[in-house]
Amino acid sequence: MSTRKIPPLPAAGEEIKVAPGAYPVFSNAVAMGLLRAVRDPEVVEQADRVIVANIDGMRTAVLDYIDRVEAAARHSDNAGIYDQAHEIRGLAGNAGLNATGRIANVLCRYLDALARGGSKPDRAVVAIHLEAIARAAHAEDEATRLGDAVANELSQLVDKKLAEINLSEDGRRPAGFIAP
Repeated sequence: MSTRKIPPLPAAGEEIKVAPGAYPVFSNAVAMGLLRAVRDPEVVEQADRVIVANIDGMRTAVLDYIDRVEAAARHSDNAGIYDQAHEIRGLAGNAGLNATGRIANVLCRYLDALARGGSKPDRAVVAIHLEAIARAAHAEDEATRLGDAVANELSQLVDKKLAEINLSEDGRRPAGFIAP
C-alpha cells in the first residue's frame, strides 16, 4: 500500500487536472480485481441506472462545453478548442449524443495531428466541426442517420486535409509526416 497522500476530491463541477505520471499504478492482482468488478452484471446495471438518472445533467454539461469551445474559437485558442472538444467527446456518448461525440472526436483528431506536426488548423474546418457539434447536440432525434452521416463526412474531410498537409510538392511524404 502506498503512503502517498491522496488529494481531496474537487467540488461538483470543478475541473480536475491530473499531472503527467500522477495516475495510480496497480499491481496485476489489483488490476484483475478491478476488471472483474467492472464486468460484474450488477455493477454494470447499477452504472446504467446512474447514467439514466443523470442524463439531463450530462446533456446540460455537453451544452456548457459547447459554449466554452465556441468561446475558445472566438479567441483563436486552439488548445482551448481541443480541451473543450475533448470533454465533449468523452461525455456526449453517455449523454445519448453519439453523433455529437463522434464529431468532437474527429475535431480532436484533426487538432492533435496538426499540433504534433507543428501546423495551424484551417479555421473553416474548425468552424464546420463546431457548427456540426452544436447542431447535433441540439437535434431532437440526435440518433438519426443524418448525425452519423455528418460525422462520417467530417472524418473524410479531416483525412483529406491531413493528407494534403502530409504530401510534399513532389508527392513524397516529408520527414514530419502526420498520420491521418
